[in-house]
Amino acid sequence: MARKHDKRQEMPELTPEEMKAIGEIELGPSRHEQFLNAHYKKLIVATLAVMLLLAAAIVYATYRMRQETDASGLLVQTLGVVGTSSAEENENADLTTLERIIREYSGTHAAGTAQLLRGMRLVEGGEEKRGLETLQQVAMGAKEPFVRLRAQVFMAGHYMRGGEKEKAVELWQTVSRAGDTPYQALALLSLGDLAQKSGDVQSARTYYTQITERCPASPLQGAAQQRLLILGVDAPKTVSPPEQQKKDGPDKDDLLFPGAGSPLN
Repeated sequence: MARKHDKRQEMPELTPEEMKAIGEIELGPSRHEQFLNAHYKKLIVATLAVMLLLAAAIVYATYRMRQETDASGLLVQTLGVVGTSSAEENENADLTTLERIIREYSGTHAAGTAQLLRGMRLVEGGEEKRGLETLQQVAMGAKEPFVRLRAQVFMAGHYMRGGEKEKAVELWQTVSRAGDTPYQALALLSLGDLAQKSGDVQSARTYYTQITERCPASPLQGAAQQRLLILGVDAPKTVSPPEQQKKDGPDKDDLLFPGAGSPLN
């Protein structure tokens, strides 16, 4: 019977030095270890950069929050100025505080509101040109949509009261196109009044009707309905009362008594 082939007898035995060399080859550093060894400095720098960015973001967010809080506090203080000083002194103090908010807290929500209030105070205080320029800047550049809208409403009302119809109509139309806002019904009512004064009855009717359709919950519904009722009706004219005609009656000298002329029947 043939002897079984023993493969172990054919494999040469390895010396201890050869086995050590093979072990070193197979158990060398892995790929990620090689990558870390080659780029560990870059990784440390990148980690530090990320940590610094996060810290800067936290510091900036805290700073902006503090700015918003301080600016809002000053604004509330300005709106609630109560003291024993004169109205003129209070007004000057208000403007000073508003200008401080605008200057020191630029970019905050309160700064936009302060700019709006400053423009309104200037117009009401007689500085119409400066006030309107300020309000125009607010209407074009304020971050808050409501602040921009409020500036447009104030200017529209000012121009309307001053008889500057074209500017008033343009601004009221802008407000009416802003959508569902607290000033939409007021804008439509004002546009209707301006159209009625110009003799454009059809446009006035359209604006008044839109209040009913687009602003069903507005308190100006009653005013719009009243205007629709009298639209196209001539306003009453003052007429001088007719001269009071002398009433016919018996004259004292014409009275006839029995025996003095024709007898009374």
